Amino acid sequence: MKNNITIKDVARELGIHHVTVSRALRDTGSVKKETRELIKEKANELGYKPNRLAQDFRNKRSNVLAVVVPDIRPYFFAKFVSDFMETAQEAGYTVMIFQSSEKPGFEKEIIDSLIGYRVSGVVASVTKDTIHEGHFDALKDENIPYVFFDRAPEESSAPQVLVNNHQGAYDAVKAMVESGKSRIAYISTHYKHQIFGERLAGYKQALKDYGLPDDPKLVAEGGFFMKDGFELAQQLMGLKEKPDGILAVRDEIGIGVIKYLKKAGIRVPEDVAVIGFDNDPMGIACEPELTTVQQCIPSMVSSSFDLLLGHMDNKVMDFEKKIIEPKIIFRGSA
Repeated sequence: MKNNITIKDVARELGIHHVTVSRALRDTGSVKKETRELIKEKANELGYKPNRLAQDFRNKRSNVLAVVVPDIRPYFFAKFVSDFMETAQEAGYTVMIFQSSEKPGFEKEIIDSLIGYRVSGVVASVTKDTIHEGHFDALKDENIPYVFFDRAPEESSAPQVLVNNHQGAYDAVKAMVESGKSRIAYISTHYKHQIFGERLAGYKQALKDYGLPDDPKLVAEGGFFMKDGFELAQQLMGLKEKPDGILAVRDEIGIGVIKYLKKAGIRVPEDVAVIGFDNDPMGIACEPELTTVQQCIPSMVSSSFDLLLGHMDNKVMDFEKKIIEPKIIFRGSA
């Protein structure tokens, strides 16, 4: 028989996830009685002996925090991760970074793995398809606090730090109206997460409040990147009644819009104003520079960190929501 039988060996024999085996053998978490008994029986049969030294090590609170993001490439997430790491390191914590790649299955695997890494707390922005937070229950079972930032599951009772996306889009339309624009289009994304719905709702509310046409043809939906902005701007400017303002769901799309308009000989902002979302530094590299809705990442970082530490100290996951108000950064495109 194999020496040094591990939890993963027991899990492999039973076809059960190793996290479930760990919970059962330590009598923690939500494991059914019959499953718990089966696991203990198999562990005895295989000769599993718990490593008490390792258990003592695991049971101590570490100084490790985890950040889970859907994609590290967009400026917003890259900047949040960088600033959060700096804030945490100044407070004596080490930070581990995980990317779910917008896949709920990967996200679940990451959450399960965090228990083995002995993290003290987690901040997470969920995938575009994560509606429920059930897989985060693994953290609750281990008394590991977690805070959602930017994106949270639609049905969540966990602490969260969110941007007022509705207001940001509303203010962007208002700014274009005040500069004389009256037919304002919106370029969205096919991602269905609620933050993008909130931005669309803010756009539509502003149209209503300012008496502007809410024409379905003025809402273009597509991808997430610069090339999508280029293509969708071409589509919008092909309309019989062309827009004189375009709000893009994110800056990279807005930059693509400007690239198309310049190529087509359309003046920005004289003929068409353009506003993006995120305050991506690439926005100042285009001509004219992109006006944008800034999400105030430093405020999101400090609020997320403070909220997480508070729950780490109290070990209570009471619902608490902090809303960060965005602001318009005016540049040359609007």
